[in-house]
Amino acid sequence: MNRTALPTVLLAALFLTGLPLHAQKKTAKAPAAANEALLATTASLNFKYGDYAEAIANYEKALQQFAASAMVKEYTYQLAMAYERSGNTQKAAELFQDVVTKFKGRIAATADIDSMAMEGVGRCFNKNFQEYEAFINGQPLTKLELDAELEKVPGMYRSQFEGPEGRKKFLDRYVERALLFAEAKRLNPEADPQFNQKLQDARQDQYIRYLIDKEVSAKAQPSDAELKERYRKNIEEYRTKEQVKARQITVATRAEAEQLLKDLKKAKFDSLARARSSDNYAKNGGDMGLVNRGQIPALDTVLFLRTKKGQLSKVTPLDLRYAIVKLEGKDKDKLHLRWIVLSSAADASRLSAALAADPASFDSLAKSSSVDPSRDKAGDLGFVTKGQIDEGVYRAAAKLKKPGDITKAPVAFPTKFAVFKVEDRIAAGIKPFDQVKQQISSGMFSEKQKANYEALLQRVKAAAKIEYPKTEEPVPQPADEKK
Repeated sequence: MNRTALPTVLLAALFLTGLPLHAQKKTAKAPAAANEALLATTASLNFKYGDYAEAIANYEKALQQFAASAMVKEYTYQLAMAYERSGNTQKAAELFQDVVTKFKGRIAATADIDSMAMEGVGRCFNKNFQEYEAFINGQPLTKLELDAELEKVPGMYRSQFEGPEGRKKFLDRYVERALLFAEAKRLNPEADPQFNQKLQDARQDQYIRYLIDKEVSAKAQPSDAELKERYRKNIEEYRTKEQVKARQITVATRAEAEQLLKDLKKAKFDSLARARSSDNYAKNGGDMGLVNRGQIPALDTVLFLRTKKGQLSKVTPLDLRYAIVKLEGKDKDKLHLRWIVLSSAADASRLSAALAADPASFDSLAKSSSVDPSRDKAGDLGFVTKGQIDEGVYRAAAKLKKPGDITKAPVAFPTKFAVFKVEDRIAAGIKPFDQVKQQISSGMFSEKQKANYEALLQRVKAAAKIEYPKTEEPVPQPADEKK
């Protein structure tokens, strides 16, 4: 029944009952219609304000007194709703069933009344045969209903409501929300113009969202045929390079790495990675995931050429640095050295050329350019022996003949050493359709969503008449005359 029209019908009914007798005789059928309208309006108001017992009584009276009324299907549905709200879900289920069976085919004021009644049957069935979580002012809340509410919680937040304690926490929040909602309704906020405006704004948003869901999103899902056609036309996009699944352990010195190889004969790779590796893969047991050939050029040789599936690699130098070394003095097998360390060969070559032109600038360049902590001391390492510094750097420094000599070319040296394990090899090829289907679907869905939205906008704009009132342009004012 259209409740927005009820107050007008009620006024009409009251007006008719107050007419003089001769006027009432002229409208012989009017009193019956007015009485029905008055009874229906009263029942509707009873329901609206939560007086379900009175609503039930008045709807049952309407069905008894006006059994031939065109509104009988509507009264039955509203009576079922009142019984459900009062907690008598067994009776409510029977009445909801009457709506779709006994009054099948009859027109009612409530849109989609048959589908809503079927939902009511299912809802009441669940309330009759499911465990109850709580009773809120006499209204039952079933386990199934609470589960449905939990499903609405976004996945990222749902974990806090897991387990018995989490579920109790969610139930408490549900009860609090239900009580607050009931209290808010008691204040009749619809009478507040500002609240009503917000309600209308939210209503408009929901209508637009419904339209977008139906006309844009629901029509954007590509078919299997479309997905396969996109896959066929763009097959090269799904071509993969050779891949390996590998693990890595990184340590600071070659000696540590050599010892690591020995230890790996007795211990699991992932355990040693967690305990001894210094890189970002350590917490995952050294797992690098899938590595494409060419993804880390420096590792192509060790991962793709030298190490077979299931095998450990040899000790592999990592993280090359480039040193320019200056000899300060010698004491038997000890060398007093300064150095400038750079991250790239190109930077090191440029700096080496600058020092060849001006050797006296070594200290200042060490302080400004070196990436080693010794920069604070102008690259001074003090006296070092073989084994305290990279072997290649020590050999290059030992060849310098007198204090003040500088290596003519930068010396490359690693700062880290790694041992790899290749766990699997995947040959280059094209990913199968099933493997990339979801990826293609997501892309096509977004494209079709955008196209559908633009088409919808164009359609509704084309069907509408939009006018913008012209505004009068301001009349230019004459400039003030110069005095």
